[in-house]
Amino acid sequence: MPVCRDCKFYKPIDDTVGDCFGAEVSGDMDVDNCPADAYQPKD
Repeated sequence: MPVCRDCKFYKPIDDTVGDCFGAEVSGDMDVDNCPADAYQPKD
């Protein structure tokens, strides 16, 4: 199952968290819990 760090909109802040449309999210969070509901895999 993909996780937030696999999304092209995920911008890493440090080793464990990143920014997703202004929300701080865990890189390991399942995309089913995506705060923006906009998961797109990286190319």
